[in-house]
Amino acid sequence: MTKPLDIIITVNSPGEVSGLLKPVVAALATFAWPYRIFVFIPPCPFASGAESRVVEEIPQVNQVIGAQETVRFILRGRLPAKFTPAGKGIVLFLGGDLTYAAFLAKRLRYPAVAYTEGLTNWARSFARFAMAYPWMVDKGKNPAVKKKTAVIGNIMLDAIKPEYSKEEMKRLMGNEQAPGLLLLPGSRPAHFQYMLAFYVKTVEKIKAQMPTLATAVSISPFVTEEQLRAALSGWGAKEWGLSATYHPAGEHTSTTAGSLKVLGEIKTETGVGIPCFHHQQYALMNWADLALTIPGTNTVELAALGVPLLVSIPLNHPEEIPLEGLAGLVGGIPLLGKALKRRLVPKFQAKIKFTAWPNRLAGEQIVPELIGQIFPDEVAEVAIKMLRDESGLAKAGQRLQKVVGEPGAAQRLIDILEEVVGSTYHEGFTR
Repeated sequence: MTKPLDIIITVNSPGEVSGLLKPVVAALATFAWPYRIFVFIPPCPFASGAESRVVEEIPQVNQVIGAQETVRFILRGRLPAKFTPAGKGIVLFLGGDLTYAAFLAKRLRYPAVAYTEGLTNWARSFARFAMAYPWMVDKGKNPAVKKKTAVIGNIMLDAIKPEYSKEEMKRLMGNEQAPGLLLLPGSRPAHFQYMLAFYVKTVEKIKAQMPTLATAVSISPFVTEEQLRAALSGWGAKEWGLSATYHPAGEHTSTTAGSLKVLGEIKTETGVGIPCFHHQQYALMNWADLALTIPGTNTVELAALGVPLLVSIPLNHPEEIPLEGLAGLVGGIPLLGKALKRRLVPKFQAKIKFTAWPNRLAGEQIVPELIGQIFPDEVAEVAIKMLRDESGLAKAGQRLQKVVGEPGAAQRLIDILEEVVGSTYHEGFTR
């Protein structure tokens, strides 16, 4: 095969881009044939709006096709600008709705492979399914689908590559003798807007009792400094009585972290300063003795590094939480939508036993989850108790690493892609 093969990847949320797309693109370096990577970003209620920008920064990606062009191509067959299909290729689903990947495969007449958490709808459209854990496969009932499904491990683990060891980070952050607390307020606009103020207020409460505690905020690459400023002056800040401002690096900031690049600093009215960092989440995770986070990719990454975490989901304003599918459409109804969401969200939440990935994988609570009508005082109380229990943190860290598994899933997924391409186009290859 001399002409480059098209590798069409669908992905559409911040966690999927950072935790799935990036390690898969890196693993494609071993792919048996020349290839071009096209990333299609279908519509998604959980999108941050910055997915295209972040994906375009991945050097191996040849082209990014946004939601509007993706839908137009699927429905009308109108090719996205500058996209010229090679005639041979493969579609890889890494997140979002399987429907889009299935229809892209049909439109392009390419075979398709899906990496899912157990979903197997549109099964006839996919040559193979790949999943992270055996219990995901067990969710399916169709023997024919199970036969073409492989358990390959969690791809998110392949993304975790800290630049510094914990000891190096402690030295760079200047807290060799004190614990470090990392804040991970999310990357989706609705989440970040609310959770940044919530966590900063929580830090104020914690620092009042643990003044030597070192803190830091990992700002997602999907979040801009403008959004950061807005979150500190928005309705979330007003609700928690937070008075804080953001200062970019060099603008009245007192924080230094050696060779680490500090984005800026959050300063509260009570005198608390919290450094903010961009693009250094794994180094910061490796540094932390405890992380405050919302559910998502972060919980897997922290667990893989053995970092204890405290998950918090304030449902004080459920109408602000983005939902997918029919629930999302209902929530968007003028006048009635928000009232309906206030009733729907708690009902959905009541059906979920655990939200953090490590707890879901273990089938029991390894790390605490605070969900519902909660306040910074409550989160601060639990966090202080955890930080003061060093042996408890160490035990939790060991358990967390055991439940998430081992890296290497991205390469195993590439092996599956090669098998499907080889059988479809009858092209032999050697490594």
